[in-house]
Amino acid sequence: MPLFVALQQGRPRRSVPRLGREKRAAALRMSASLIALSSGLVLSTTGYAQTRGPAEEPLVQLPTVNVTGGGNRDSLLPRGGQLPRPETIQTQITQSATVVERAEIEQTSPTGLLDILATVPGISVARAGGIGGQIYLRGFSSNNFRSPLYVDGNRFRGRNTLQLNYFAPGEIERVEVIRGPASLLYGSEALTGLVNIVTRTPRGDPGGPFRMTGGGVSSGFGSAAKSLTTDGWIEGAGGGFDFLGSLNGRWGNDYETPLGKAPNSDYRSLGGSFKLGYTPVAGHRFELSARRYTEVDGRAGGVGGAPGAPYVNVRQSPNEVTMGRFSYTGEFDGLFKKVEASIYANYYDTQLKTINNTINARGITTRRVESTSQVIGPLVIGGRVVGTIPWSFGLGEGKTLVGADAFKEDRPGSKGWSATSNFNATTAALTSRVVANRAKNGPDTTQTNAGVFMLHEWTPVQQLTLSAGARYDWFRTTSGLELVPASVLPAFIGNNETTSSAPTGSAGAVLRVLPNVDLLANVGTSFRQPTNSELYAFSATTIPNPSLKPEKGVTVEGGVRFHTGAAELKVTAFKSNYQNFLQSTAVRFNGLSGFTQSQNIGKAEVRGVEVEGRWQATDTINLFGTLAYLRGDNETTNQPLPFLAPWRGRVGVQYAAPDASYSVKAVVDWAARKTRIVPAQEFETAAYAIPKIYATLHLGKLISPSLGDTKLIIGVENIFDRTYRDASTFVNTAYAQSLTNPLVEAGRNYTLKLQHTF
Repeated sequence: MPLFVALQQGRPRRSVPRLGREKRAAALRMSASLIALSSGLVLSTTGYAQTRGPAEEPLVQLPTVNVTGGGNRDSLLPRGGQLPRPETIQTQITQSATVVERAEIEQTSPTGLLDILATVPGISVARAGGIGGQIYLRGFSSNNFRSPLYVDGNRFRGRNTLQLNYFAPGEIERVEVIRGPASLLYGSEALTGLVNIVTRTPRGDPGGPFRMTGGGVSSGFGSAAKSLTTDGWIEGAGGGFDFLGSLNGRWGNDYETPLGKAPNSDYRSLGGSFKLGYTPVAGHRFELSARRYTEVDGRAGGVGGAPGAPYVNVRQSPNEVTMGRFSYTGEFDGLFKKVEASIYANYYDTQLKTINNTINARGITTRRVESTSQVIGPLVIGGRVVGTIPWSFGLGEGKTLVGADAFKEDRPGSKGWSATSNFNATTAALTSRVVANRAKNGPDTTQTNAGVFMLHEWTPVQQLTLSAGARYDWFRTTSGLELVPASVLPAFIGNNETTSSAPTGSAGAVLRVLPNVDLLANVGTSFRQPTNSELYAFSATTIPNPSLKPEKGVTVEGGVRFHTGAAELKVTAFKSNYQNFLQSTAVRFNGLSGFTQSQNIGKAEVRGVEVEGRWQATDTINLFGTLAYLRGDNETTNQPLPFLAPWRGRVGVQYAAPDASYSVKAVVDWAARKTRIVPAQEFETAAYAIPKIYATLHLGKLISPSLGDTKLIIGVENIFDRTYRDASTFVNTAYAQSLTNPLVEAGRNYTLKLQHTF
């Protein structure tokens, strides 16, 4: 049945508590229906962890009530022993997913999104500065378009190197991570998984007269970078509407390491957002949101910044994004029981300033190239719609997701200007200076994608759930011919518009062998469409390749999940094989050598194990931990994949006072030594164990009730001021190891944050 027909035939649900006699009666009828439905199983859309028996997953999910620990300590001990589940992104029931909730984010006062993601098993951080860098998710960097970022369930595409810089922790409600191939539901680039940022949503019932429902303010300090953070927000609801407005800022100097300051690691940023929701009747919600963010920051090392000072100095000055989104969620009594739809537009603008110094053996700079590139756009417009169809035909129960998504990326050619200075090798006196004026230095390009998908999940008997799905994507990429050098123009003519397609599929099963033990298995394919720049990038020595094929992957996963009311443990083993990997290869062009071209010649294999667990040992003590093992090989060169951490993990314990007046959390982040490397690509890294401790004090309970919900959050990170480098941090092996090559992590850091919520 076409989606618009289902929407026309479906009747909106009419159960809103406290809004009149008729609606209260409807609420009672719905409650009765939910009780009846709870005797059978209709699968959840929220993924891996929700694999329980038939009586535990009603058609309409009610809010989870955690009784572990008693009282209101849930704000201190997140969900007792149960790991949180994704709520915004759809996942397959067999997929492994991790969620970092706001309560956990607040407890550690992170500087940026990288600090939050570093707590997720299977993710390692490739830091580039105080707030900048990339992640490695199951072996591959987000900088290489193989682990995309989503915001509120929509693709956030346009700045692969800088995309994680854009978000202040204070505006994040939670972070959801899918580990493993997600192309079936999310298309290109989700080879190894994806990250979804869920921004804060207004609280309060939109029924009744309009009133302010809350707000808050917080300020924080970090000693390592003399950093300051500030967040403020206000909320209101009534007359069917609700809103949330927020403003946040971050400022930090070069951060201190045990070896000294990390030069050019400073940052300053300012962002604001506004959400307006409208609920005409229960079960139907429209939301309009807008967000603006601007920052100036430096790359102390890492991707684009290695080897760092004094050889390379790179700054984003400024780096900006403007975002708009309109979404709808509705529940119906027709074929489609739930429909989620959204459209969005993101616009980027970055001015990248780079200084490259050539320094001789005497320490004298003999050449300095100062260049500025204004990366204009892209403007990305896209959308997504998903419908949920529960079904039953006498043998168990099931659910089908049907959806489509699309985006168009318009990327204007960048503009650049530069100045090259030459100096005397003995006296350092300026001998010449050449200036290139501002000019456009590349053609305009576009990329358009449209995809459709369907996912079926079926539970024929209580002990077994089967999953199978398929997706089809179509791509069109174009490039203009203006500004293309004559040396490479023949490669463009007749090839400056390409189309391609990619099918994707997945199948899996969950077997509940015991009431508290689930076995999981899944096999899925994934792909990554070459980007505009990979198809059409050119320079005096670079040849475009419009015939590039999508990178493809096949992943096999197996896992076990143990769960009780007080504990949960997930163990996942996987093996991924990839082909058509893109690599830069030396080629001859028009009979001449000295050219390079991107080609599909690479093959790789990645395998690993991920463990995640939590145990509510007592009413006041919560134990938690993660562990990940990873091994990757380039099967084309028979060499290890670079920048992979072989073993890493986190262990911790949290104590919450019986009266919920305070909590204390101790954590140790650790990694094993890395010796399996290709010396031409990276250096060995030493093992480390970094202890951290945090305390949350509820001043309204400890000092005076008049302080309300006021928290003082204090912490000490890297307690013993240990010098360490993450194995995933990029290094330039043409230069010796230094503080910034690879970049050293921050030393001992004292944090302090005061937050009041009303």
